[in-house]
Amino acid sequence: MRKSLIKKAGALIAGGVVAFAFAAVLSGCANEEEALPEENVKYEIALVTDDSLVMDGGHSETAWNAITEFGGTHGISHKYYKATEQTDAAFEEAIKAAINKGAKVVIVDNSAIANAVYDMQEVYPEIKFVMLDANPYDPDNGDILITQNTVAADFDSAQAGYLAGYAAVIDGSTELGFIGQSGAEDIKAFGCGYVMGAERAAGEIGTPVTMDYKYCEDASDRDAVYNQAAAMYDNGAQVIFAAGPKIQEPVIEAAEAKDGKVIGSETDQSAKSDKVITSAIYNIRGALKEILGDYSKDNFKGGEVIQYNARNEGVSLELKNNKLSNLTTDQYKEVYDNLASGEIKFNLDHIESVEDIITVNLTFK
Repeated sequence: MRKSLIKKAGALIAGGVVAFAFAAVLSGCANEEEALPEENVKYEIALVTDDSLVMDGGHSETAWNAITEFGGTHGISHKYYKATEQTDAAFEEAIKAAINKGAKVVIVDNSAIANAVYDMQEVYPEIKFVMLDANPYDPDNGDILITQNTVAADFDSAQAGYLAGYAAVIDGSTELGFIGQSGAEDIKAFGCGYVMGAERAAGEIGTPVTMDYKYCEDASDRDAVYNQAAAMYDNGAQVIFAAGPKIQEPVIEAAEAKDGKVIGSETDQSAKSDKVITSAIYNIRGALKEILGDYSKDNFKGGEVIQYNARNEGVSLELKNNKLSNLTTDQYKEVYDNLASGEIKFNLDHIESVEDIITVNLTFK
């Protein structure tokens, strides 16, 4: 949803959760005079997110825009709810607030909320839960549980990273950087794919490349992330792949200060800076359109993890606003088709460190 519409939405503070009402107050509502007061409105689809900004160019904004588009097209009321803090208790309160306001579908856009969904999906078996790029799991033992009222959308980070690494080298960079928000499995997959894609491109053009590869110990410390990125640029990195939503802005700030380049991750980051040459993106809009479309047809695929990858255009490089100089359409299509067909495969289970990846044309700093 456009920011201008957000400004027109009414603000509600209830149960300790700040939520913003979308203009369409009821499914198939009539004219403005017949609209119900806010306290009587029921919202069928709810986006539940953490305490950070929603309209920040990340998962939340992309998901909310997709929900708004779907709700507007199908006449289904919708609203988003923010937790007051980064705790499981606050996430559960946000989910309860959504359900109390009539939510039949609760969409969670943040892996931090996975613990809360693990419990709430069983407490509310009549509610449909949708998780984006995360699975509900037990924090005590790590067990994943996806009940019949929950769908998880899983995006192939390794494939997205592969495209990023390939594009970086074809674009002309021979000294690459990678900063991951953590060592979590999706971030690790981004990094491994990035290394493998860069290796392929280096072999194609016959020029060896180097890789400076780091994880952030505390992604919430913006100064630390900035300093890590600045040092990487000072050490020769021409482009840094910033993998993870919390680290992208400080990496971009460092790129602007050091005249470096950035590849964003998960969503299109091009609006944040001219230093962003492309982003390795998840097709969150397409995933939600499919999942919500199934829901509207009483065909909700509960109990499933739906894989989104190159085969179903679930991941890609952002090319509409890209600043890549040398990557041709034919080169991109060939690599993308190789991923989609399964010709390029990833087996990351045995890889403890990216340096375990066998490379010929790439060396680690």
